[in-house]
Amino acid sequence: MFGRQPKEEKSPENIEIPEIMFPSESELEDSSQDDTELSKISKKEQASSIEENPEIVTIVEKISGVVSPYFIVVVGLILSDHNFLLGLLLIIVGILALLKISLTDIIGLFIEIKDGLTSDD
Repeated sequence: MFGRQPKEEKSPENIEIPEIMFPSESELEDSSQDDTELSKISKKEQASSIEENPEIVTIVEKISGVVSPYFIVVVGLILSDHNFLLGLLLIIVGILALLKISLTDIIGLFIEIKDGLTSDD
């Protein structure tokens, strides 16, 4: 009376699965060898879009190179209120990126300082 009602069992015969039409292997081979005018036009369009792509990429790289150091510094300034060490690290990295100072420049500076402090005597 208060228990669960038994579920109606569905027989596997009642399940209707729609049939999906897959292309046969011969149809796939025919379509891959199709060199009609339409396929030639689409190949030309793809080639022209590939040629335009490097110009877009170089423009985006230039914009990213200019904007990203400022973004890093701003995020560092915002984070310095909550986490001083992380904010200071981001500010330093952003300033080094703005000044175009690389890791090899920093290592070279440390080597020069070390050589200056040590004597050959």
